[in-house]
Amino acid sequence: MTKSDIYEIAIKILGFYLVTLLIIQLREVLTYATFLMQSQNNSDMMGNFNQTPILIATVCSFLILAAFTWLLLFRTRGVTKLICKKEDFEEPIKLFTDKKTIYEIALTIVGLLTIILTLPDFAYRLKNHIQLIQNDFSTESYDRSFLVTAGLKILIGVIVVIYSKTISRYFSKDKINEQNSII
Repeated sequence: MTKSDIYEIAIKILGFYLVTLLIIQLREVLTYATFLMQSQNNSDMMGNFNQTPILIATVCSFLILAAFTWLLLFRTRGVTKLICKKEDFEEPIKLFTDKKTIYEIALTIVGLLTIILTLPDFAYRLKNHIQLIQNDFSTESYDRSFLVTAGLKILIGVIVVIYSKTISRYFSKDKINEQNSII
C-alpha cells in the first residue's frame, strides 16, 4: 500500500459522507418545489414573493454537490493524481490492514452515523405527523418531504451497514490490474 492509496481511501470516505448531504439537499429541492407549486396554485399564499430563483439556486446547488460526490466516489484515482506528488505513488506505507477492510470500517461508521443522526428527528416528526392525521389537522408538505428524505437516509444507512463488505470489495478493486488482466 502506498501513500496515494491512503489518499484514495480518504477521498472515497468523504464521498460516502457527501451522499448523506446530497439527501439533505434533495429534501431542500423538494421543499422549494412544493412551495413554488403551492404559490402558483394560491397566489395569496406567498404574496408577491417569487419562489423560482430560490428553486433554481437550490437545484443548481444540488446538481453541483451530486457531481462532486460522483467525482469523489467514481473518479477517485483521477482526483488522487491531481493532489498527490509522484513519490506518493511509490512510497510504501505499512498499515494494520488492507484497503478493503478500511473501506468496510469506514462504510459501517458512515452508515451508523447516518442512522444515528437521522433517527431521533425522524421519530419525533413521524409521531407529530401521525398525531396530526389522527386529529384531522393539515399536515405540512415540508413534514412529509422531511419524513421521506429522512426515511431514505435511514434506509441508505441500513443498506450501507448491511452491505459494507460488498461495497468495500467493489471500491477496493484495483482497476489498473483488472484492465491488464483483461488484455
